[in-house]
Amino acid sequence: MNQERIRKLERVSRELVTNFIFEELEDSELTFWIITVTWVKISSDLSYLDIYVSSLKNGNILAKTLAKHNYEVQAKFNKILNIRKLPRIRYRYDNSWAIWQEVCEVINQVT
Repeated sequence: MNQERIRKLERVSRELVTNFIFEELEDSELTFWIITVTWVKISSDLSYLDIYVSSLKNGNILAKTLAKHNYEVQAKFNKILNIRKLPRIRYRYDNSWAIWQEVCEVINQVT
């Protein structure tokens, strides 16, 4: 599949998951504070859609919580997109924010 079409699918997927988090996920603000969809990657053969998420609180359970609601997200995804092969959605926790914080703390201790 051409790269432009994959980028469009990634953009639509990001919007869909973001809307689902804010509209459907109950008590997400209380449990996770701020949730960010940091990155969306679709495999070139459309087998997998990896969604990277991060949060300020309870990040270790965020991907698992989203995975519990995967059927709802997948159903919305299937209704919106009109493609022959629909990718399987997988959630990944993006810990780059935590790594960035650790680096800043080390730099602050040195200076």
